[in-house]
Amino acid sequence: MSGQPAPALTAGAIAFLVGFPRSGTTLVDTFLLGHPQCLVLEELPLLSNAAEALGPIEDLPSVGAERLAAVRDLYFGQIEALTRGREAKLVVDKFPLNLIAAPVIHCLFPGAPIIFVKRHPCDAVLSGFMQSFEPNVGMASFLDLPDAAEFYDRVMGVWEAARETLDLNVHTIAYEDLIADPETALRPVVAALGLPWDNRLLDHSSTAKGRGTLLNTSYNQVTEPLSAAASGRWRRYEKQLEPVLPVLLPWAERLGYRE
Repeated sequence: MSGQPAPALTAGAIAFLVGFPRSGTTLVDTFLLGHPQCLVLEELPLLSNAAEALGPIEDLPSVGAERLAAVRDLYFGQIEALTRGREAKLVVDKFPLNLIAAPVIHCLFPGAPIIFVKRHPCDAVLSGFMQSFEPNVGMASFLDLPDAAEFYDRVMGVWEAARETLDLNVHTIAYEDLIADPETALRPVVAALGLPWDNRLLDHSSTAKGRGTLLNTSYNQVTEPLSAAASGRWRRYEKQLEPVLPVLLPWAERLGYRE
C-alpha cells in the first residue's frame, strides 16, 4: 500500500447492514468481509452518534441542508478515524438495531443501500432467548420470551412503517437462503452494493478466523461450517413458544415464511 492517504469517503461509499438480533447479520458481514473492496465496521455507535447530533427524530423533516452536511461530515469523520490507512471501495456499517434508525439513514444518506437480513421470527426470538450474554439495553428484552416477542413486534413495526413511508433502497437476504446456497443468496446483494463478484466471498470460515475476536453472541459460530440445523429449530419448542406465537407468526407471514 502506498503512503498516500485513502480518498475521503462519500455518501455513495456507504451501506448499512441491519436485521433483528440473531437473524444472521454477523454471518452476512463475514461473507462481505471476504470481498477485497469491502470493509465492514462491526457494531459501532456511528449512526447513533450522528442521530444524537441531529436531534429528535420527529424534527428530522425540518433539519436544514447545512445541518445535515455537518452531521454527515461528523459521521464520515468517525469512519475515517477508524479506517485510516485502509482503503475500500465500500464501507458497510453493520449494526443490527439500526433497523429502527431507517429515518436517520434516509435523512443523511438518501438512496444508500440497506441490507436487511431476515430470519423466521420464531427462530430469531428463540435464538436470542437461548443465548448467554451480558445484559445491556439492547439485549435485556431477551430475558424472557414474552418480552423478546414484544421487542420483535415493536422493532419490526418501526421498520415496516419506515419502509412504507420512505423511499428506502432495501435489499433483503434470508438467513435460510444464505445457509442453503450462499452464492445464490449473495450475488444479488453484492450487485446491489455496486461490487463485482469475487469468489473469495464464499470462504467465510477463513475470513471469520482472520477477523479477530467478535464482541457479540455469534463469536463462536461464524467460524463453523454452514448448517441448516438452526433453521426451523423453533418447532422443537413449539409448546414453550405457544404464548408468543400469536405475535410472531403474523410477522412470519408478512416476511414470506410458511409456518
